[in-house]
Amino acid sequence: MDWGEGISRSRDVPVYRQIIERVTRLARGGAVVAGERLPTERELAERIGVARGTITRAYEELERDGIVEVVRGSGTYIAQSGGQSNAGRKERAMELIDNTIRGMLELEFSLEEIRTYVQVKLLEREQQLREFNLAGIDCNPEAMAIYENQLLYVSRSWMHKILLSELKAHPTPEALLHSFDLILTTSTHYREVLELAPALKEKIFQAAVSPSPDTIASLASLGRKSRIALLTVSPRFAEIIERKLGELRLSPNIVRRALVSDQPDLIEFLADIDGVIIPPGVALEQLPNHRAALPRFKEGGGWFIEFTHQIERGSLIYLEERISALLTR
Repeated sequence: MDWGEGISRSRDVPVYRQIIERVTRLARGGAVVAGERLPTERELAERIGVARGTITRAYEELERDGIVEVVRGSGTYIAQSGGQSNAGRKERAMELIDNTIRGMLELEFSLEEIRTYVQVKLLEREQQLREFNLAGIDCNPEAMAIYENQLLYVSRSWMHKILLSELKAHPTPEALLHSFDLILTTSTHYREVLELAPALKEKIFQAAVSPSPDTIASLASLGRKSRIALLTVSPRFAEIIERKLGELRLSPNIVRRALVSDQPDLIEFLADIDGVIIPPGVALEQLPNHRAALPRFKEGGGWFIEFTHQIERGSLIYLEERISALLTR
């Protein structure tokens, strides 16, 4: 199968969108079978002659739409459902709700009573989630703040954040983590956490993480001659940004780096650069000379890119299911 057939950079349609449309058409039209492996991001990028980030964005959206499944360390494959998984889940959910309503009506409950009882059960579940003891472990605070926001959005779970360096420095890591119901870490740090707390293996959940599609798209648009600055909370997050730029085969001129805690003077920090890459939630208004520097920078065409390094959708769904199963138990 020539996955790059018909895809051209000269068309008005963006290349990543052409890839999504072609793979979706092949999967839903039966031209490819479930389980068929797609080329690696690098292979397809070289075949079409585009940046790898373009392929990354296309594959991430295809995975989000349920067209493909990504098996870490193995590759990207056509999903068993041929892109119908999300719709199927919604249909099953609506069927369950319909059956519940029908059953309660047969018991002669009014619609208002049904609404009240459903609300009561939802409040009970939210209370359980507030009492759920979840730990998050990563090497930088920026990523953990993003993970916590994702978890609050999908499952209302609060996360106790622990830096990997703090865990390593603790005299008894297992004792520190023992009281938690679930321990979330990334695939990158899973082995390290497991070595520090081997008796808690069943509680440790490893999540696949990657930059968001919006972040990939923004980074892919950078010119090779762009003069940029990195403003982060931790040095480690700056390293993650630089590594991703390398993976995308981008080589912008990183003029300067700074930590928020250094309180850089924005007039000096923003001088002679095209843009700044920052983690979400950085309060630029708390930095020196922001009133003078920010309007001037934006009027001159300066830009800011938020680098969101988040839990991938598949891991997030599985994590939500794991939390739900623990609560049920």
